[in-house]
Amino acid sequence: MDNFPAPDERVAGGQRPNLVAWLPGKSQRKVWVLSHLDVVPPGDESLWDSDPYTLRVEGDRLYGRGTEDDHHGIVISLMAVKALLDLGLTPPRTVALALVSDEETGSSKGLQFLLKNHGHLFAPEDLIIVPDAGSPDGTMIEVAEKGMLWLRFEVQGRQCHASRPELGRNTLRACAHLIVALEALSREFPLQNQLFEPPQSTFEPTKKEANVPNINTIPGRDVFYLDCRVLPEYDLGEVKERIRALATETAQRLEVTVNLEAVQEQPSAPSTPPDAPVVQALARAIREVYGREGKPRGIGGGTVAAFFRRAGLPAAVWMTVSQTAHQPNEYCLLSHLVGDAQVLAHVFLNAAPDPQREPAR
Repeated sequence: MDNFPAPDERVAGGQRPNLVAWLPGKSQRKVWVLSHLDVVPPGDESLWDSDPYTLRVEGDRLYGRGTEDDHHGIVISLMAVKALLDLGLTPPRTVALALVSDEETGSSKGLQFLLKNHGHLFAPEDLIIVPDAGSPDGTMIEVAEKGMLWLRFEVQGRQCHASRPELGRNTLRACAHLIVALEALSREFPLQNQLFEPPQSTFEPTKKEANVPNINTIPGRDVFYLDCRVLPEYDLGEVKERIRALATETAQRLEVTVNLEAVQEQPSAPSTPPDAPVVQALARAIREVYGREGKPRGIGGGTVAAFFRRAGLPAAVWMTVSQTAHQPNEYCLLSHLVGDAQVLAHVFLNAAPDPQREPAR
């Protein structure tokens, strides 16, 4: 077990862990399974049926924050390796299990840190699996992701008493008008790509910051956020400029100002080819374990596979999901853990190295 810690003065000890456990194989070529350690907050805990941070088992379901996203990935990788160890089996390739930090907030202390500072760990010939997304039937092998654009809108007006609205500039009303105006984006960027689910770009207002604490004050400042998942066919700069134009138009009409800031801007990474060795290895394993045909697909969500792909490292994202990530009462299925561990074990045992390019050790 190796640790490649990322400095971070915000946490106890000043470092974020990035752990790599190795199971030596007959070759130095590797099969990677990379999962992330961090989880999102529970949100409104009144919506949970039990403590989000205490594992609750009911039949086939394991409840708790992070059970699906992404402790499912951690557990299935450990189960698969343990099975090989218990049976005394040496895989053709070395198996490397990476448990990284910071996936939910950008990966600057996780995979991005590893690629920048320890990039020698990875090679284009490695098979890289990221168990962090999938489908309920376990057939989706994610090979592509939409571009991600998170925007912060700060609307400035004039605060006043609610009984004298003519003295102010109501920023909450301006936000409402702007959010409705942003619905034009779906019409102006209408292309569809059937590799993805959903097949179109999406533009969703999400977070809203608090404004005034009392009912009888008209707010003079409001902040909200827009989450854009954009097909690779579109340039994020073009999308951002159209959003800026809609914001300017609304601001002028309602006599407020709108400041626009990109919180995150990640263009679509190159797709992993559907015939890449890692995709084919997963498809064979899914067929053998589940009796179903794996299908290369694209998603709107962002995973760390995008960082691998930008570095020229083909990666596939796969696991069997319950689609409860980030929700109250998040859960995963024990039966999925067992089946998915079998899929990984199948990949470990059948991912033969290229004997013409690298002799087995």
